[in-house]
Amino acid sequence: MAQWGRVGVQIHEIATTLYERSKRSLIGDGTFVGFVSTVLNEVPNASKPVPPYTSFGYLIYEQVGSSVHVRAYEIMPGDIITLHDAKLKGHKGIQIYHQNVGINEPVCAIIGDYENKKSKVKVFQANQRVGQESVESVSYRLEDLKSGTVKVRIRMQSSST
Repeated sequence: MAQWGRVGVQIHEIATTLYERSKRSLIGDGTFVGFVSTVLNEVPNASKPVPPYTSFGYLIYEQVGSSVHVRAYEIMPGDIITLHDAKLKGHKGIQIYHQNVGINEPVCAIIGDYENKKSKVKVFQANQRVGQESVESVSYRLEDLKSGTVKVRIRMQSSST
């Protein structure tokens, strides 16, 4: 976990900076993987992502549907989350909401904040809507996952540092 401390904090800081900068310019190539790769390439001592980008680090959390399969460490800012075919259904206030995430391609994002009590992650992800900033901040409530897969990974320090 000590390695996460340095790398994870740097990933979070760079993702936040790029989120602010995205209001004026395109970050990465506009894809979910492109944004995460851009952030990781900015962190000097993080292990670099390798195509085909199926793994962004050590798996610390995996949830399939409503059941949690892996919970190795606590989710922290700077971790990388992947949502694949995720269908979320729950309540926001008195409103019922339905949300489909990562249906055509997995959504990869950087975790900006995690509320353990509500099981809610706030992430920075590529915004694929035309005419808006290229990175958006979105919240997902993990306990509202009805089907699909959520994986959270931590980036490790590269062995060369």
